[in-house]
Amino acid sequence: MATPADGKKIVEIYNRLDSDKAAYQAHLREISEYLVAVKFLYDQWVAGGKRHKNIYDGTAIRAHRVFANGLFGNLTPQATPWFSLTVKNKSIAEISNVKYWLADTTDRMRSAINASNTPLALQQVYRSEGWAGTAVLYVEPGKRYALNCQAFSVGNCCVLEDAEGVVDALYRLERFTCRQMIQKWGDKCSEKVQKAHKDQKYTETFDVIHAVYPRDDYNWNKADNLNMPYASVWVEKEAKNVLAESGYQEFPYAVPRWEKDEGEQYGRSPGMDALPDGRMLNQMCYDNWRGIQKQIDPPLLATSEAALSTTVTRPAGIIYHKPGHEPKQLQSNGRFEISLEVEEGRRRAIKEAFYNDLFQLLASDNRTDRTAYEISKRLEENIYILGPALGRQQVELLDPFLSRVFWLLFRAGAILPPPRELMGQGLEIEYTGRLALMMKAYETRATVDTLNAVAPLAQINPEIMDNYNLDEIAQGTALRAGVPVKYLNPPEFVAEIRQKRAEALKAQQEAETLERAAQQIPNLAKGAEKGSVLEALNQ
Repeated sequence: MATPADGKKIVEIYNRLDSDKAAYQAHLREISEYLVAVKFLYDQWVAGGKRHKNIYDGTAIRAHRVFANGLFGNLTPQATPWFSLTVKNKSIAEISNVKYWLADTTDRMRSAINASNTPLALQQVYRSEGWAGTAVLYVEPGKRYALNCQAFSVGNCCVLEDAEGVVDALYRLERFTCRQMIQKWGDKCSEKVQKAHKDQKYTETFDVIHAVYPRDDYNWNKADNLNMPYASVWVEKEAKNVLAESGYQEFPYAVPRWEKDEGEQYGRSPGMDALPDGRMLNQMCYDNWRGIQKQIDPPLLATSEAALSTTVTRPAGIIYHKPGHEPKQLQSNGRFEISLEVEEGRRRAIKEAFYNDLFQLLASDNRTDRTAYEISKRLEENIYILGPALGRQQVELLDPFLSRVFWLLFRAGAILPPPRELMGQGLEIEYTGRLALMMKAYETRATVDTLNAVAPLAQINPEIMDNYNLDEIAQGTALRAGVPVKYLNPPEFVAEIRQKRAEALKAQQEAETLERAAQQIPNLAKGAEKGSVLEALNQ
């Protein structure tokens, strides 16, 4: 049996991990205060308080929003399919009942995801990756729907990696009111929490740590919560008492990092790249507006004696002065057009840091004379730049998320039992979102360009086409364009169609041959002509 959790040890681990990421937290605080105005710690801002006091230009806020919306709409769109299940052995995937089960399971997973709060959580995940470089997605069975997904701020989470660099442990700080804690854990709460509830201080808050980590010792023959591969422990931080202990069959979190440097556990973000430009742009906007105010309402030059009198500068006001000593406006010779050009350069740099030139390829460029080929080449260049980050999204976010969804639905009986042919076979995920398809489209484009290049030669020598497996090219092109597998005929069905077509063609040719032969041979059914040799022989 698994060893009971030690609340004191869990609190010590959390405090040590939280201390280790102090430099990362400081970096995030600077980004949140000077770039995107995002709250990531419980005590960072007062609820409902102003968050933009250090931000004088909203370019980064809008660029960050475009980044998150662009990833959501092109990687995991809610309106269109963005993944499908397949198997490593492609020959097995063509078996009719396997093909049906894969398509049916994909549809059931997609329906469960879209019917839950998953799309909202994924949107928050992309926002977190955009500015913090690290996001936390939690997946559990839902009460109202089959799934319940929540995105948590990385500021309140501490992670641990295994020997292969995969996050397999997470310690998360959550804040509850005493009323919520009594409702959730009852008399397991500390005396301080129970006293606050008894005194009706229902809004008083307490910090609780939720620790999820691999169990070193458990009995895998038992199916209870205390003998699952991953421990789930709730600990009251101040009192260090264990509120609840259970477990998970799979790690319930997906922790994607946008980019990650060697030796670091937390990710690097586009917001970190845009921070220098954002701070410079804020200072420039502040200085420019001060200069514009001086141009609109410039200071007045007056004699020292005027300091003893009241200078009225309001409309229709009267200014008293000695003859020849009237106040004059101080003229500024600053060249604002230079500053405005530099500002626009910083704005473009911020948008590029958040990949707005990819997600708004046409909207971000005022040129209208570009051809489709130019647009395609520019998209290709941007996809190559974005490729490594997209690969990390699949490995650290989408793969563990979909795996968790599959097993939750399977254990809940929401997925049909797999066919016998799948026993011992590994499932794979094929991503069909727009960005994933664009990554695959280059293979198709290379094939199409090759076939177009050899087409003139094939007219001279048709045997050249024997070098290419046109059936595989047709199937691969359709799959890379996002055509569902169930829309494509399996190879054996295609062979059967071709065999029937060949047999029909052969029968038609034989019928035409017999018809031509019948036209050439005299009609034997016709009687002998009168007076002919045949009539004499018949007599």
